[in-house]
Amino acid sequence: MGKYTIDSLSELLLEYLPEGIILSDENGDILYVNPAAEHIRNIRKDEKIGQNILNCHKEESREKVARAFAHIKETPNADFHRTVFDKINAKVYQNTYAPLYDEKKSFCGMAVISRDITKERESEEKRVLEARNQEIAIANLQAQYQNILLAAMETLSDVMEAKDVYTDGHSKRVAKFAMKLYEHIYGLTDVYYDIEFAAKLHDIGKVCIPEHIITKPEHLSAEEFEVIKNHPAIASNLVKKIDPGNRITPAIRHHHERYDGKGYPDRLEGEDIPLGARIITLADSYDAMRSNRPYRSGLSVDQCVNEIRRNEGTQFDPEFAEAFCELIRTGSID
Repeated sequence: MGKYTIDSLSELLLEYLPEGIILSDENGDILYVNPAAEHIRNIRKDEKIGQNILNCHKEESREKVARAFAHIKETPNADFHRTVFDKINAKVYQNTYAPLYDEKKSFCGMAVISRDITKERESEEKRVLEARNQEIAIANLQAQYQNILLAAMETLSDVMEAKDVYTDGHSKRVAKFAMKLYEHIYGLTDVYYDIEFAAKLHDIGKVCIPEHIITKPEHLSAEEFEVIKNHPAIASNLVKKIDPGNRITPAIRHHHERYDGKGYPDRLEGEDIPLGARIITLADSYDAMRSNRPYRSGLSVDQCVNEIRRNEGTQFDPEFAEAFCELIRTGSID
C-alpha cells in the first residue's frame, strides 16, 4: 500500500488544480478555498472560510447571489455558468456553480469553480471588433457616414425616451439584456454588436408617433394602439438606408412579432422571425414588466419569470425564454 490515500490525493488535487475551487455547506457557509481561487479572485482563504457566501459579495449583489444559491439548492442536478467582470482587479473569470450531494443524494453544499478567462476574453473581443471594423472599412467613407447617422438616431431615441420618466433608459436596458442573452447562447460572434445596435434603435419609429400617444399615462385605446403598432415598420424604413448588409433592420422591424404568428407587422411565425427580433422581444418585454407605469407598479423578478414561462411558445421563442429565465434566476439579469 502506498503512502497516499484517495482522500490525501483528492486534497492534493484540489490544492494544485489551476481552476479556483470554493466549497460551501448547505447553508452557504464557506468550508474550503484553494490557492488558485485566492489568486484568480484576489482573496485570502483565511478571511473567507467560515463566512457565508452572501457576506463575501457587495450588498447590492447579495440578492442575486441568494437567487443563484437557491436555484442550485432547489433544482436537482442544477449547474450553471456565469461570467464575472472584476473591474477592480481588471479580470474576467468564468464561474461554474454546481451542487454537492451526500451518499443519500441529499443536498449538502455547493462548489464554485473559477477559471480566469481575461486573456481569452480580450482576444475574443479584439477578434469580434476587428472583424466588425474590417467589414465597416470596406465601405470606407460611406460606413463612417452611416455610423454618424446611427449615433444620431440613438441620440434621438434617447431624447424621445427622456420625455417620459417611465421609459427613460429603456432602449439601453433592452440592449444590455439582449446582449447578455445572445452571448449566453452563442458566445461572442460578429452578430453580437448587431444585437446591440438593433436593440438600442428598436423603438426609433416612435419619433413619428404623436407625442400624446407615446406619453399617455393611461392604457391606450384600440385606435391609439393601432397607431403605435406602426412604429416597427417606420423604424425599419428609417434604419434600412444606413444598414449595410441589412444586418439590423430585420430585428427592428420584427421585434413585435409573436412566436405563434399573432404579432405584427407581418405576422411571422416561429423561426421565420429573425433571431435578433426573437431575442429583443424578450428583453423588451422583461424591461416593460419590470418598469413602473402610471397605471401599475413594476412586476417582481419571480412574477416576470412566471409571465415569461407562461408565454413560452406563444409570444416567446421557447428556447430563448428558457435561457432568459435561467439568466434571471441566476442573477445575471437583474
